[in-house]
Amino acid sequence: MKSVVSTFILFISIHFLMLAQTGTVTGVVKDAETGETLPFCNVFVNNTTIATVTDMDGKYTLSDLEPGPLEIGFSFIGYIAETKKITLNAGGTSTVNLNMKPFAQELSDVEIKSSRDKAWERDLRKFENLFLGNDEIASKSTIENPWVIDFPESEEKNTFRAAADIPIEITNNYLGYKITFNLQDFFDSPTNYRIAGAARFEEMVPESEAQRTTWENHRAEVYRKSPQNMFRAMITGEQEKEGFYLYGDKPGGSPSMNMRSDIFANEIGKSVIPYKPDQLVTPTDKPGEYLINMKGRIEIHYQKGYSQVNTYKDAPYPVSWLEVNKNTVRVKENGMVMNPQDLVFSGDMDRKRISTLLPLDYDAEKAIMLQNMDRTAANFQEKVYLHTDKPYYYAGDDIFLKAYFNYGNPYLRDELSRVLYVELINTNRDFILEKTLPITNGVAVGNFVFPDTLSQEKYFLRAYTSWEKNYGPNHYFVQPISILNPFERVVEFEASEFSNPIGTSVKSDKEAYGKREKVTLTIKTTSEKQTALSANLSVAVLDQTQIVPIEQTNSIQSALKLEEIPATLGLDRFSYPVEKALSQEGFVTDDKGKPTSAQVTAFVNDFEGMIDLESDRDGKFMLEDMEFYGPMKLAFQVTDKKGNPSGSARLIDRYKAPVALPADAYFPKTETVTTSIKPQVVEEEEIVAEEEEPEEKEGKTAIYGKPNYIVEGEKLMGTGNSVDLVNSLAGNVPGMRVTLAGASGQQQIRLRGGGASVGGNLEPLVMVNGGVMAQTGATTAADNLRSINVRDIDRVEIVSRTVSMLGDQGRNGVIAVYLKEYDPNAENPLMNGKGVTSFTIEGFTPANSFFQVDYEAENDPTIIDQRQTLYWNPYLVTDENGTVTISFYTNDNAGPMTVSVKGLGINGEAISGTFTINSK
Repeated sequence: MKSVVSTFILFISIHFLMLAQTGTVTGVVKDAETGETLPFCNVFVNNTTIATVTDMDGKYTLSDLEPGPLEIGFSFIGYIAETKKITLNAGGTSTVNLNMKPFAQELSDVEIKSSRDKAWERDLRKFENLFLGNDEIASKSTIENPWVIDFPESEEKNTFRAAADIPIEITNNYLGYKITFNLQDFFDSPTNYRIAGAARFEEMVPESEAQRTTWENHRAEVYRKSPQNMFRAMITGEQEKEGFYLYGDKPGGSPSMNMRSDIFANEIGKSVIPYKPDQLVTPTDKPGEYLINMKGRIEIHYQKGYSQVNTYKDAPYPVSWLEVNKNTVRVKENGMVMNPQDLVFSGDMDRKRISTLLPLDYDAEKAIMLQNMDRTAANFQEKVYLHTDKPYYYAGDDIFLKAYFNYGNPYLRDELSRVLYVELINTNRDFILEKTLPITNGVAVGNFVFPDTLSQEKYFLRAYTSWEKNYGPNHYFVQPISILNPFERVVEFEASEFSNPIGTSVKSDKEAYGKREKVTLTIKTTSEKQTALSANLSVAVLDQTQIVPIEQTNSIQSALKLEEIPATLGLDRFSYPVEKALSQEGFVTDDKGKPTSAQVTAFVNDFEGMIDLESDRDGKFMLEDMEFYGPMKLAFQVTDKKGNPSGSARLIDRYKAPVALPADAYFPKTETVTTSIKPQVVEEEEIVAEEEEPEEKEGKTAIYGKPNYIVEGEKLMGTGNSVDLVNSLAGNVPGMRVTLAGASGQQQIRLRGGGASVGGNLEPLVMVNGGVMAQTGATTAADNLRSINVRDIDRVEIVSRTVSMLGDQGRNGVIAVYLKEYDPNAENPLMNGKGVTSFTIEGFTPANSFFQVDYEAENDPTIIDQRQTLYWNPYLVTDENGTVTISFYTNDNAGPMTVSVKGLGINGEAISGTFTINSK
């Protein structure tokens, strides 16, 4: 038998755990000779589907990577492929820059060799058998660019070598992968072979649901009989349950291992004995790694498989042999071998080559579980809970929230909903607000503004997915929520005692804090057994003098509790689909108003793009797999079979879930006072010098009214500082200050006459052509302004007073930029064509980061700090010790503070706790 040493460079295990302390790799790729950056270069983690391409500046980022040893691959047409080995720290960022060397010969010279001689064709067939394999899987795998492979003469007798300067492209139609393989070494001899290289996997798009299922079954089948699965099962002692029966040579048995009979039953106890690795597995000093002692030659019988070539007449299944150099196999807990160069396989496992290679990020446990799972309503449950930053709000407030999901089976998380609907409903069952949030890794994060025009006090916050509508109203999240006017207060005697925390504790660095003082809290999460537990958390800290505690009637534990559903209830009665992306249904009628089948062209955002659709015989069509944020303009043109405009299209509103509100909803008692809870800003009258006041622009009246200052684009250019719009603008606007924020070096803008917003943001709002630019803690007003080319600006209008029409976000004034040739009243002439109808639809609601006040960077005593929410962070993850530390600053009240902690542990346990700090 031929013994084999198979080496695939990169020995890592990729796990996609939502709570893992992941790391990031970033860098720049350049031409080694010219120093120019290389856009669209492929960058990937070896032997995985994790990949990206460099941007126009040659930059790339690979995020959410498991810490440990990694190998990063680089490939680009016309350049020599390379790999770089690194060790990534948990939560860290590694920078890997690369100067790629171009080929010595032009690519066209290589392509000319696509016509080869017969000797090369003979070598290619041999290479394909050795490289891909010679089984059924290999027969469905194809090398798409064989002409890039050369077969240099080998100095050693009876050896065979291959080389390829350009990555080999492989299509595996059996497993559904496209593989780009950077071949670094290929060697074959009568005693061993080597394959070394970097593989980038891409999942192929199935042509049908049946093909997708077939690929998933094949992947699971390949994994089940793989050495990786065998070693994983040996660690847990379940190797025989997985079908692997191991035998070792009997000491003092048959004098020759090659003189056995072809009846295996006759050899048991005579030449071979059962090999029990139970006592031979020992953990190492590195968590998640093990040593398996495997002495001598091990015979492996995979009894769950079938083989046409049988070693024994009474064993019609695959049989392999394994010999281990130094008698030790080093593996990770998922069975990934850390020292493959020491393993010598023969028999069935010897015949496995590149065609049977699965990416290291293939989640075999999940795939097998999904295959064996019954498609029942109980298994496919999903329930949602919303954690909001405050228990009640005031009209005009921002609401920040995080959604947590629980699933009937955690392996179904990625198979279920990716779209969450959040609604604000009044007691009359009227829909006041409707927002849509993307669900990622079982959570959703968002924020939006409660209009300051809300006239009632009692509302309900509701959240659900399309799939949840199949389970009825009791499956939705519904939370009573009070939205008060600024002169209302929750009476103090409504304050509720906090319930006992579950799975969490909070420790502050001091007993008491003064105004604008830094607070540091250490949060710890534990399991039911009081052991350290990694968890995904959201944390809110409130000023208790302004937002008093009230009774909480909907806990995360009760909201996420799954319903008892009969195991016999299937999914066949369900009519609402699982939404993995946004979609929009439409309806076409002919000129007589009857539904008709027609060609429909959708023009996106004033004809920036177009989509060809076709309505069915009932006139229905569907825009699917959309992912966009904010409003999107759509114009539809309907044409008949001859291409002539005919009929019209309209959109069908999404069917909302029926409204069922709790009859015993709890709302806190309130009283009316004479002072507003929001700081009253004294507006300063600004005078624009007559000689500087430009002619009034014609067009639509801005929602902020008349600006305090107008700066023409020509004047911005005339400052000589056209590259930096921020400083150029500051030189033309009295009272505008630009400062740097601490060590980050971010520019921050202040306008005289503004005030502190409820969220703590002190910057003005930036608008472009009447649209609001997203402004978060990570993206400042200055960042938004710097993204605008000064040469495109017609004028900038500045409002230094509070703009009440814009709610809380207009508290600090407005910087409104208008670009040249922009007419807010102009209509696109293409929209007026026959058969063209226009609509605006809403996508996902953009999520802004909570603004964190940093008094070490800036402490203006003239600004009154009356923030109600002092801290909000929905992205906290505790480490392996179950701890995470947060910091924030108190406001001018410096009174008691409420700390609200919600989350899910890595084991799925719900975590909650509400605490008071700085109590006096």
